[in-house]
Amino acid sequence: MMNNTLEMPTLYKRLSNIGLPQKYIQEKALPEWWDTELENDPVAVLEVAGRIAKRLGLDMASVLNPDAPITFKKISSPKFKKTQKSDENRLVVAQGLAARIAEMVTYACKQPFLSLSTDAVEIRDSILEKHTHIDLDAVLNFCWRCGIPVVHFSEFPKGVIKMDGMAAFLNGRPVIVLSSNHKYSAQLLFIILHEIGHIASGHVQDCILIDEKITKEIQDTEENQANDFAKTILFGEPDKYQWGKQSDSIQLARVARQLANKDRVQAGALALNYAWQRNEWNIGVGALKILEPRPNAPVIVNRYLEKGLDWESLDPDSEEYLKFVTGV
Repeated sequence: MMNNTLEMPTLYKRLSNIGLPQKYIQEKALPEWWDTELENDPVAVLEVAGRIAKRLGLDMASVLNPDAPITFKKISSPKFKKTQKSDENRLVVAQGLAARIAEMVTYACKQPFLSLSTDAVEIRDSILEKHTHIDLDAVLNFCWRCGIPVVHFSEFPKGVIKMDGMAAFLNGRPVIVLSSNHKYSAQLLFIILHEIGHIASGHVQDCILIDEKITKEIQDTEENQANDFAKTILFGEPDKYQWGKQSDSIQLARVARQLANKDRVQAGALALNYAWQRNEWNIGVGALKILEPRPNAPVIVNRYLEKGLDWESLDPDSEEYLKFVTGV
């Protein structure tokens, strides 16, 4: 099958060539049983190369052939939503690693995929039937109830460009992967709703959609649709609030709390809407700090993941890897 014996130093170099440095492989991709003394054992090297390929979503044949360039396994065609100056190649590693996570999560999700309304107001009403407010917990509950798993995964090699979020349709169901390092609930909440917008609008039926950065500056019809869909779920309509100038973060937090109780929405989402609309991020983020003093949104997201997966349906190595990189 191959002309040369697979050797660990060469394998590390070939992986590094595609943006997966040796340090990352050693910290994230090697199974617990691996020991450096095994580098001289051709059978062990072959075994660990297979484990690395499987964990990271690499094409197995390309990894096991010392003379071939290593490539990521093609799960579905990627569709990149990126800033104008951004190069798609910068996102290949993040997309490949996240797609493998999405593949495992969709396979192990307990709840069958039911359906997803194409009407944002219907989704909002459905959430509010079971929750007092549209907030992170309410939306995560809704997603898992519909059989749409949501996972936070940001364990990428140093220097790799991350994306805010990714939506895909794999193993017969939609899935949302969050890679943003934002800690505030309102920030991850909006990304999830944006990805729900892509799914509900049919933007990911035959592809994996990668949002490098969700902003209102990207002039893209699908992005605008997803943003409006997200704001409609949050507020009932996309342009509900016309914000006047707030003097400081304390005033914005106070106003956001008042509106949150009246309109059944998370106060932080209102602070974020203010910052988004007026481009006053210092005041908006300052208000988030007041409203959520100890943010840990990625942890909250993966608590739902821990409960929502049938972990025993995964093979032991996949289970070990997925738990390790999601912190559950």
